[in-house]
Amino acid sequence: MTLPNNASARNRTSLVALFLVLAGILVGHFTLPRLKHQYYTQELTFDVTSYYLYLPMTFIYDDPGIRNKATIDTLFARYNPSPTFYQAFELENGNRVMNYTCGFAYAYAPFFFLAHSWATGSNYPADGFSFPYQFLVGLGVYCYILFGWIILRRLLLRYFSDTVTAFVLLFTCFGTNYFSEAVNNYLQPHAMLFTGYAVLLYCISKWHEQPKRKYMVAGGLVMGWMVLSRPSEIVCVLLPLLWGVYDKESLRAKWELVRKNFSHVLILVVCGIVVFIPQFIYWHKVTGSAIFFSYQRTEGFDFLKPHILNNLFSFKKSLFVYTPILIFPLIGLFLIRRYNRYIQWAVVAYAAVNFYLLASWAAWWNGGSFGMRYFAESYAVMTLPFGYVITELGKRQRWLRLLSGAALSFFVFLNLFQTWQFLHWIIPDDRMTYAYYKRIFLKTKVTDEDRKLMEVERSFAATETFDNEQEYDHFTQAFYDFDSLNSGVLDPSRTDTTFAYSGKHSCKLSPEYPYYPTYRIRYDQLVPWNKDHVWLRVSCWYYSKTDIRENPASLVIVMPHKKYNLKYRAFDFEQQPFVPGQWNKITADYMTPRPYSEADKFEIYAWYRGNSEIWIDNFQVEAFVRKDP
Repeated sequence: MTLPNNASARNRTSLVALFLVLAGILVGHFTLPRLKHQYYTQELTFDVTSYYLYLPMTFIYDDPGIRNKATIDTLFARYNPSPTFYQAFELENGNRVMNYTCGFAYAYAPFFFLAHSWATGSNYPADGFSFPYQFLVGLGVYCYILFGWIILRRLLLRYFSDTVTAFVLLFTCFGTNYFSEAVNNYLQPHAMLFTGYAVLLYCISKWHEQPKRKYMVAGGLVMGWMVLSRPSEIVCVLLPLLWGVYDKESLRAKWELVRKNFSHVLILVVCGIVVFIPQFIYWHKVTGSAIFFSYQRTEGFDFLKPHILNNLFSFKKSLFVYTPILIFPLIGLFLIRRYNRYIQWAVVAYAAVNFYLLASWAAWWNGGSFGMRYFAESYAVMTLPFGYVITELGKRQRWLRLLSGAALSFFVFLNLFQTWQFLHWIIPDDRMTYAYYKRIFLKTKVTDEDRKLMEVERSFAATETFDNEQEYDHFTQAFYDFDSLNSGVLDPSRTDTTFAYSGKHSCKLSPEYPYYPTYRIRYDQLVPWNKDHVWLRVSCWYYSKTDIRENPASLVIVMPHKKYNLKYRAFDFEQQPFVPGQWNKITADYMTPRPYSEADKFEIYAWYRGNSEIWIDNFQVEAFVRKDP
């Protein structure tokens, strides 16, 4: 099951490699350029805010359901964790439920309580987001991150020589985008989940060699925590399930091992479930149900159309463009059977299913990050095939060893250099294009002219400003005057002659008929193939007998992807100047988002939110397409 290792050699080479890894991560973090400008004041931001909010909302504000929105408004105004509060959504009962589950709150909790004690006894606000919280929670997670490498070394030494272990540690840390996650996005899931996989693999390996309850307790708790923290990590169950299975005889042997130690398996399951109990309690208190699907407002999966080629080769984000060293562990997957078939199917099945699952995620570019961050935790598992390919290279001809060594060295250099580019804002977090990549390859400086080759900069804010209209060609995409000039078939029952801005008819909106008209168009029919966006300008005239603030309505623009509403924006009539009893005009500008599928359709419509009635007329959709250089 394991390869013999020379314990008497004290494994000094891998110990030195471990020291270099730990030191490299810490040095990389404390020399971050952004810390010079934001010294632990912008750590608990964006998705991390959702993972973390469980703690201050429960233990400081006694409001886990966030019923008092003023608390969030105050915190966001003071600390600006993100442009909008998307980290939770409101329920019909008035509570707000977190988008993400509470697993990472467990990891943050010890340091949150230390920080709260510090803030309470000092002049810092004890509000959950002041400097003590950002600093201690931020640094505290390095206890988990660094511990993962210590455990990983112990795991690898069970299968490989001291020298091979050292190479695997160094190449995995400094040759992959894990390094960026560990030094920069360390509060995000991936560096901590890497540690989870290292611990899980170690427990699995030890239990199959010496079945002891302690390994099942630790393995169950870690598996439960990983799945709770990030439900897609359910794939981790393949590792203990298939470990030691490679043919019919080994399957029977595995079943016999499980049968003899069935109490251990029950311990594993129970420990995995116990981790979920606080989440069940939270959901019951906030939603009224112990089981609740909180990820309903996320992008979802495209299981029938996985984004395989983009995940592998896109210059925007991909595995082999930004982490080409992964070619070696990929080759190692085909070598495992030769060296250790005992773990073959566990590792291969995990790698295949995990890749398919992550490649199916609709937002395949992994948000704002260097490279494909969603895969970073799986590199702990991939250290095993990595070790076998290095072992195999050690037996091959000298020229192949030299060539492979040169490739590995270059890939490490490339990863570290491009990580430096990313941390110094040369490589963008999600706006890369092939043209820009070519322009900045191995460069330490870029010009404003270079940056024009990137994708357009999209705002996360609720409102956008279209201030370079002169750079675009303009045309009318759709128009409804509710008389003879309309971009779709009208329902005669929705037109009315009581008031009209032009012609004889307008459209009356009421509580019984609040939505109309709805204009739909596919992304690929609106945005030219050689452009990454267009601006939409939607406008209409409206008439309200009463104050529009008491009789509200909105223009809505959204691009649904399955059940997820991509870039939903509602532009409220009452937020713009108006005069009751007269025709008023509302205009809204909207940049098209990056699509999950170019076949998805935009939906553009008026939405009446009042209790009386209003009339709209001359509903218009204009498109602005950027001019060619």
